[in-house]
Amino acid sequence: MRGSSLPGELSIHGDKRRRRLPWLLLSFGAVAVLLSGVSRADTQLTAADARSRALEFNRGYLSAREEVNKAQGDIGRARAGAFPEITLHGGYARNFEIASLFIPTDEGTMEWRTGFKNSFNASISLRQPLWEGGKVYTAYSVAKQYKRYSEAMTDEVAQAVVCNAELLFYSAILEKARLAVLNQAYETYTHNLEVVEKFYSQGLVSRFELLRARVEQSNLKPQMLAAESQVRLSEKWLKSFIGLALDEAVRLVEEPDDTSLADLPPLQTFVDSALAVRPEIRQAELYSDMRRKAITVARAGYFPSLAAVSTYSWQSQADEFTMKRNTSKSWTAGIDLTVPIFDGGLTRSEVGKARAEHRQSRLAAQQLRDDIRLEVEQAYDRLLQAREALDTQGETIAEAEEGVRIAKLRYEAGEGTLLEVLSAQTALTQAGTTLAEATFAFRNARVSLQKATTIDIDAE
Repeated sequence: MRGSSLPGELSIHGDKRRRRLPWLLLSFGAVAVLLSGVSRADTQLTAADARSRALEFNRGYLSAREEVNKAQGDIGRARAGAFPEITLHGGYARNFEIASLFIPTDEGTMEWRTGFKNSFNASISLRQPLWEGGKVYTAYSVAKQYKRYSEAMTDEVAQAVVCNAELLFYSAILEKARLAVLNQAYETYTHNLEVVEKFYSQGLVSRFELLRARVEQSNLKPQMLAAESQVRLSEKWLKSFIGLALDEAVRLVEEPDDTSLADLPPLQTFVDSALAVRPEIRQAELYSDMRRKAITVARAGYFPSLAAVSTYSWQSQADEFTMKRNTSKSWTAGIDLTVPIFDGGLTRSEVGKARAEHRQSRLAAQQLRDDIRLEVEQAYDRLLQAREALDTQGETIAEAEEGVRIAKLRYEAGEGTLLEVLSAQTALTQAGTTLAEATFAFRNARVSLQKATTIDIDAE
């Protein structure tokens, strides 16, 4: 669906007629490249390059990918609740002063020392959950779903990053086209001034016309400086977004667009695609299911918990620093049963909250589907409108060029006025700028439709 042709020419492939952008738009890009003074060493960058580099180097996308790694950690934490918990403890205490126990007897008071100078202890305990009211398994299931949710979120970010990279690329192209239009206008005004100066030297025109020609030329210089600044800034925004150094020289390679939309699928195809594959739909469905399972986790507070427990301990005490005297050991095992009786209504509140959040998630999912449908319809309409505006502006350019040509001929033949020439040139400059903006609007609408539906129109 790519190619080029002369103004108004129809390129025929099979029995399909494809309309192309006027040659003037392409000339804008060529003039902008010459004006920017780029060299062969500059990095060449197409819209496709911008998209691929964004997925490789954009910081926002790389950060979103880390959410998947975080979700994997949540899975491990939830899974840990099903495995035994083994704890090892050891300790040493030095008793600098040992308390005594005094016992009265018939013969007097007896003093008993209650400890030793050195005390060692160690223990290992095990706790294996047997039943937690279904909380452990449900939490593990929710964690796995959250990972899929994070993956869908990453896909959404990737899609947005790709589209934004393309729009930044086209924004930079737009600024270059605006600058090219102003430079072409400046060259024309310079030529007009030379003609007026020649006529003035021959006494054919008044000083007023000479001053008017000079003012018109001078008025363009501030606009050209502002346009040059916008070109530099737009390129830096693009380079920052796709991971290029801000001072790296780049050459934006503009490819021709097919604006005929001859193979554009019907609106319903785009709507069906968006509702089927948009990452936001998957996120909404997964989130709603997680909220449903959160009810089960909250309800676990109503049920008893059961766990197997076992502890082995050892200790040694002596006045000497040794662990071989006065040792004792113990080993216990059993079942730990906890039955909730009254928690002040906490569990009931948590269950009610979880159910409300689940209902909210379902409502949000329904609203999301409506929002996506409207987004697709809006993007589709914008694309059709942009195509019509672009076609109209292509015809306007041809008329404006013809108007400038006629005005110059009339003026040089002494039949017209300088005001006619300047007016015609102003109209051509405005038409050129409007054409560049209409081209950007068309590209913007096309990218927006692709983002809304995940359908690549150029590949259709």
